Amino acid sequence: MKVAVSGKGGSGKTTISGTLARLVGRSGMQVLAIDADTNPNLALTLGMGTDAFDHLVPLPHGLMEHRRVDGETRLSLSRPLEEVTAEFASAGPDNVRLMMVGQVRGAGTG
Repeated sequence: MKVAVSGKGGSGKTTISGTLARLVGRSGMQVLAIDADTNPNLALTLGMGTDAFDHLVPLPHGLMEHRRVDGETRLSLSRPLEEVTAEFASAGPDNVRLMMVGQVRGAGTG
């Protein structure tokens, strides 16, 4: 199952995503939650605590490749997901692992 949550700022996307991830994880499924927000707070919603931010390493930009498929540009990982997850995802409660992507490197780069 793949679920993406998007919407207007302040609409509850992070709260809904974190709650859904934990509920699915509690049912016994392994969950990979991906925080692609430029102001990442999903770790807190997942119950990981503020110290978890010190251990979260965003995916390096070099791991993503642009590919043309049927006339469309698609973004994909340049390495297998299992390998990337083992290196960059952090364990949280309830069978949930968290990975951060899309972090802004500095002013004018986001």
